Amino acid sequence: MLPDEIIDEGAIAMMRRVLNAECARRSIKLDSPQGEELALLILDAFRRGMTEERITQLLRTGDA
Repeated sequence: MLPDEIIDEGAIAMMRRVLNAECARRSIKLDSPQGEELALLILDAFRRGMTEERITQLLRTGDA
């Protein structure tokens, strides 16, 4: 994905799903510094072409 590409609604929904699930699993608030850090990690992984499953694996194990 190029930096100036528009992210479609489906991708945004997927990233939001992953973020919500991971924040709930870690018992952190979405708008906390930790939640913001997770959001940035998810966006970066998406931009590198990772799927929802690979992003979830990355967040849970540190290995994609």
